[in-house]
Amino acid sequence: MATDFQGDLRSRTVVRTYTAMGPSLSPLTSLRMAFGELYWSRHVVWHLFRRDFVVGFRQKLLGYLWIVIVPLIGIASFVFMQSTGILNPGDIGYPYPVFVFIGTTLWAIFMTAMGNVANGLIGNTDLIMRTNIPKIGLAVTGLAPLSYSVLVGFVVLAIVMMTVRMLPSAWAVLYPFAILPIILLGVGMGLILSVVGAVARDVTGMATTLINLVMYVTPVIYETKFEHPVLQFIVLWNPLTYLVDTPRSLFVLGRVPNPLGFTLSTIFALVVFWVGIHAFYIIKDKVSERL
Repeated sequence: MATDFQGDLRSRTVVRTYTAMGPSLSPLTSLRMAFGELYWSRHVVWHLFRRDFVVGFRQKLLGYLWIVIVPLIGIASFVFMQSTGILNPGDIGYPYPVFVFIGTTLWAIFMTAMGNVANGLIGNTDLIMRTNIPKIGLAVTGLAPLSYSVLVGFVVLAIVMMTVRMLPSAWAVLYPFAILPIILLGVGMGLILSVVGAVARDVTGMATTLINLVMYVTPVIYETKFEHPVLQFIVLWNPLTYLVDTPRSLFVLGRVPNPLGFTLSTIFALVVFWVGIHAFYIIKDKVSERL
C-alpha cells in the first residue's frame, strides 16, 4: 500500500526543468503572458495600490486634499508669468488657465505613468525576493494612484473652468479615451526603464531628466510655433505634441487639430507599449540577480 501511495505521488509530481537557453519569446507571447499574469495577480495589485495610496498621503499635513491643491499650485506660476507678460504662450483662443492646466495635467500623467512603472520593481524589492508575485504586476502597481490623479484632475478642471466661466465642448466625453495613448506611451517607456533601471540604477534618473526637457518642445505651457526651422521641425515630429494637444483641443474646442499626426502618434505609442512589454519579459529574469 505504501508502494502504491509513493507511485501515485510520483505520478502527480510536477517536474520543472531549467536550461541555459530557453525557448525564444515572441512579442505576441510576451503580450499574452502580460495580460494573463496581470489577471492572475489582480487582487494583489489592488491591495498594493491601496497600501501605496494611503501611505503616500497619510503623513501629509492636508491629507487627501493635497492632491487637489498641488495642481492649482502648479499652474499658478505659469498664470502669473502670463498675466505679467513675462511668458507669451501665443494666440491660444481661450483662457490661458484652462490651456495650461490641461497641458500640465497631461504631461504629469505621462511622467507619472513612466516614473511609477519604472520604479515599480525597485520599490517592491522585498516582494520580488520573497514572493512569487508576477513582476509585471509589481511594475504596474504604481498606475493605480494615477487613476485617482486623473479623477481629481477632472474635479480641479471643472473648478478652473467655472472660475473662467467656460463650458467644455460636446466632444469632451471622448477626453478619457483621447488620453489613453499618452498613458500607454508612458507605461511602455516605464516598463523598459523598470528592468534596465533595476540593473543600472542611474538610468531611470537620467532618462527622466532628458524627457523633462522635451516638455519645452511640446505644447504644454505655450503654443510651440517657432520661427526657427529646426525647432519647428522637432515640434512637428514630436509624438507628444499631438498626444497633448489633441485631448486638450477635443475637450475645449471639440476638434482634432491634426488627425494624421494624432493617428501616427497613437500608433507610435502602441508600438512602444508593445516593445516595452516584450523587453520587460526578455530581461525580467535578470532583475532578481541585481536587486
